[in-house]
Amino acid sequence: MNQEQIKEKYLPIGGYVLFLAAGLLIFFSAAFLVVFVRTKSTAKIIVPDLVGKSYPEVHNELGRLQLKVRLETKRYPDQTDGIILYQSIRPGREIEAGSKIVLTVNNGLDRLVVPDVRGQSIDSARANLQKVLSGDTYVDLQIGGITYIEPEGDQLPNTVIDQIPEPGKNATAREKVFLLVTKAPSKTKEEFSPTSFQGASFPLVQKSLTRSGVKSRVEEVVQTRVRSENGLVQSARLEGEEIRFKVYYFEPELSVESGYELFSYEIGDNGDYKAVLKSETKQETDVLTLPVPFKDGEKFQTVFYRKGNVKLTLLDSADSKIKSKSYESEL
Repeated sequence: MNQEQIKEKYLPIGGYVLFLAAGLLIFFSAAFLVVFVRTKSTAKIIVPDLVGKSYPEVHNELGRLQLKVRLETKRYPDQTDGIILYQSIRPGREIEAGSKIVLTVNNGLDRLVVPDVRGQSIDSARANLQKVLSGDTYVDLQIGGITYIEPEGDQLPNTVIDQIPEPGKNATAREKVFLLVTKAPSKTKEEFSPTSFQGASFPLVQKSLTRSGVKSRVEEVVQTRVRSENGLVQSARLEGEEIRFKVYYFEPELSVESGYELFSYEIGDNGDYKAVLKSETKQETDVLTLPVPFKDGEKFQTVFYRKGNVKLTLLDSADSKIKSKSYESEL
């Protein structure tokens, strides 16, 4: 057979084979995609043993496993507050990602809602904090410290203008309340004392110093494992015109609706820097620190108290943004 005859004989067969091969390729590709999607959507996980563990410690792990958690509480005062007592799915069981699990968490302490003592005299605030309703009984909510600040505008002396924790926060009877109180008039000039700030809430101290025009910085963040030390001043010293602090910081397991937060950034150029804080619930921006000189390579760091979702912005001497960071609740 010549070349033309070969083409006429085998060309139709080749086209049919090519068509069949293309069809099979499409079929197997579609089948593979179906199997892949089904396998991906029904990923399996092994349920961990959660009983006896603290819920805040396992919160992130449960999120990684894509488990949908519903919390219930029981009260056993003799057991650790916050530990998981029961789980609805037994440990070791294989389930699909995205499954629901019910955890029963111990509510071992007296729970209460932090009262609002802002606008009250310090004496009235003391009295009200000594009688806070917790369930069917009244408990004494201790004052952890009082920081004094210069009055502004029509603010009266010896009046509470801010507090940590904030009003309405769910807390326990072990919580301590730190107060920011306006100063009474004085004829004598106050002298700096390194011990006067020890144990005070640093954000309130910094707020007082900023209003008074006193420069300050956190020269060292002291990591602590004691939750009650979080955000408190360990020590303070006077360096030229600045007061330099060492401040305790407790790294939280997860960010709740409010709490102490840490900001740290390595400065790239010599100059003056300050930090401002913007909350989603407030129109005005709060100035956390007055401009303080930093050198290239030094760390600008501060510990502040977050209420809700906020953004901290580091500014240079021209009020240009150098760095910003958002802080949000993980609940």
